[in-house]
Amino acid sequence: MSAPIAPSSSATADGRRRTRVLVVGSVNIDDAVRVQRFPGPGETVGARSADTALGGKGANQAVAAARAGAEVRMVGAVGAGDGGPLLAALDADGVGTVGVARLDGVPSGRAFVFIDDAAENSIVVVAGANRAIPDAAVQEACRTLGPGDVVLLQNEVPAATSRLAAGLAREAGAAVVWNAAPAPESSEELVDGHDLLLVNEHELGRLATLLGATDIPPALNSNSGTRPAAVPRTGSEGTAPIRPTGIETPVDRLVAAVAAATGADVICTLGAEGAVYRVGGATGRAEARRVEAVDTTAAGDTFAGYFAALAELPLRERLRRALDAASLAVTRPGASASIPHRDEVRRLAAERLTAATERNTTR
Repeated sequence: MSAPIAPSSSATADGRRRTRVLVVGSVNIDDAVRVQRFPGPGETVGARSADTALGGKGANQAVAAARAGAEVRMVGAVGAGDGGPLLAALDADGVGTVGVARLDGVPSGRAFVFIDDAAENSIVVVAGANRAIPDAAVQEACRTLGPGDVVLLQNEVPAATSRLAAGLAREAGAAVVWNAAPAPESSEELVDGHDLLLVNEHELGRLATLLGATDIPPALNSNSGTRPAAVPRTGSEGTAPIRPTGIETPVDRLVAAVAAATGADVICTLGAEGAVYRVGGATGRAEARRVEAVDTTAAGDTFAGYFAALAELPLRERLRRALDAASLAVTRPGASASIPHRDEVRRLAAERLTAATERNTTR
């Protein structure tokens, strides 16, 4: 890895350090439709409601990083005819949009999101302008990168665009985070040169297959005979404990194998089960808060944006905050609209600390 993910020198008026995050990715119009259940082949079902709002993995992650407190710029593309409201929504969250190209004769990307009563979603994406991000926009945005900055990439724009951004970021000494979502369909969609890989279980398995990383080198499996002591969830609200772990499950094994194949740190999110990580040589599991999910559409994007933004925090606290943010997002409908602000996440952290203190005093 070439660049540690550490905060840059940007600061707020009160002197608090802020991470500078550059997001290169998709900006979509999201058409969200809530249904009781997904229709089967040839079947028509009625919708409970429909809504249109800002979406796209890039835009969602930019909003999440901004709401987490980072200084955020966005590189992408929208249609000149229909992209105005998307840019206005990003601007409203303080995301810099100078790097978002306005393209004539091309519609903005569009996602059709169906959410059922079990909070599961099914998404169809029309790429639109996301497939035509000018190289010049990426190059211009990367000119001001430096050590301590974070470049956040996804898989909803051409891999060539992401590779260009990753290469320029590494030359500048910035850290590169690749959220390989949606899962790559072929090796042509792989992005090298990243310092941290963020994936879910499906994406992890797909990457392992494409990389041929299905076996763990013996050196990485030296502690596979040990099982860590379990750390139970405490309290009905769930307190997201962190515990170290040996390589003991198929997910742990794939995380280690993909880390070895890419030379990058890896975090695999597990939905309600939290996350498995291999970062800086440390391995472990972080549990998520237990909540009643309403809509999981932006959970992964919320985690990615928050984790990238909170580079000033120690790893364990970054994981807790990012998981807390994602747990709040799934309790609300919508994509970018569901992403919590940092004050909400801080309150959860304070509640967790208070609960832990009270438990310790009663022992």
